[in-house]
Amino acid sequence: MADDRKVKDDLTTLRSKFLPNEIVNVDGGKDIYALEHEFAKTKKNINWLVIILVLLFVSIIVVFTLFFKYYADKKDEDIDVDIAEFDDVRLRDILHSSRMAENNIQIKSNELESLIIRMKNQMLEVNNAHLAKVNAVLDQGLPFPATHAKLTELKNAEQIELNKIRVQYESNINAKRQEINKLQREKRDEEKRLAAIKKEGGGNVADEDKVYQMKMKSLYEASTSGLASMADFYNRYNKYLIEKYNPVFSSDDLKSTIDKNSKTTEKRNLKEYDDIFSKERIISKKQFDDIRVKISDQDKIIQRLGGIGYENSVPPALRSIDNLSASIINDYENLWFSLTSNIKNKNSQIEYYKVALDASLKERPESGYIISAEDPGRILIHINRLIKVKEGDTGFVFRTDDKYIGKVEFYSTLEGLKGRVIDLVDSEKIRPFDRILIKIKQE
Repeated sequence: MADDRKVKDDLTTLRSKFLPNEIVNVDGGKDIYALEHEFAKTKKNINWLVIILVLLFVSIIVVFTLFFKYYADKKDEDIDVDIAEFDDVRLRDILHSSRMAENNIQIKSNELESLIIRMKNQMLEVNNAHLAKVNAVLDQGLPFPATHAKLTELKNAEQIELNKIRVQYESNINAKRQEINKLQREKRDEEKRLAAIKKEGGGNVADEDKVYQMKMKSLYEASTSGLASMADFYNRYNKYLIEKYNPVFSSDDLKSTIDKNSKTTEKRNLKEYDDIFSKERIISKKQFDDIRVKISDQDKIIQRLGGIGYENSVPPALRSIDNLSASIINDYENLWFSLTSNIKNKNSQIEYYKVALDASLKERPESGYIISAEDPGRILIHINRLIKVKEGDTGFVFRTDDKYIGKVEFYSTLEGLKGRVIDLVDSEKIRPFDRILIKIKQE
């Protein structure tokens, strides 16, 4: 028995070192697991740091909640104080209604302005398209009646298209204006009701109105800075361009001149080229035709400018320029053709004198006569047409058959043959109707 007990003790010692707890009991017994015993054991393992942190977090949440509740209650109290003057429900409703009406009026006004600008843009496109057509017609340089007819046709077509655009937008624009008028009437009614309530002492909204009006003014300026500013700029710039390139002449003298010369239509009376111009070396046929081309070019330029459609004082000024130009041209035409007629008459008289001199020379052996010797270097002579005299030939001057005066040399000029003194006897001077004797050289 003693040995059995010893063996049992040795096994117990070895079991505690190598065997798991489940087989601690070598006798085959097993421990029972009890939940209450286990909880009792864990009471000794409490983590106080975690508990403190949780409590601190909850405390902070509670404090912030109480603070925000207090702040909200305070704001509610302030609001109640601020609107104490607006306890009258009717006053608040009227204010709200009036302000809504004002907002709606501004919105509808912006929509109306947008409609008008869109309409003007479409009309401007039509104007540009027809302007290109008008310029094309004017650049063709057609006669005035044909040009005027085509321009009238284009103008009528342009007006039809513009009227279509107006009709297209007219109903929407009128409807928008009616809406604005209705809102404005409603706003005036609300303002009358508000004024009546304020007069009765129903509330004091002066400060509130000032703040609101300032806000509305800021919103209005922001909302209209686009459409309204562009529309205003467009109108002012358009007016500037019209006044710059279509001035109004204010000078009394200038207005009188334009008024006098723009009411009639002066027609150009151009005359044909006369051969006397060439014979008298006044102007060649080419030079004459060049003047006619210049007149035609000027007419084209004035006609082109007249078809642009200027405004203010420019159209009558252009008509005045055209009429004055035509009048000046007609005056010069009459002037030089009158001079031509006088030249022809004088040439006819001179021809009579030449015929008489030729008849006298037939009876005498002289070759010619001295007509004028005022300038010894440019003596006017008349030579018998049957005698051929060349430049450089000489003639002897006699006063009587036996009285020799001197010698002259002939030279050519644009006016005909002239003579100059190359020899004189003593103090003699050549006189008119001294006789000329030409020694004909034998070829």
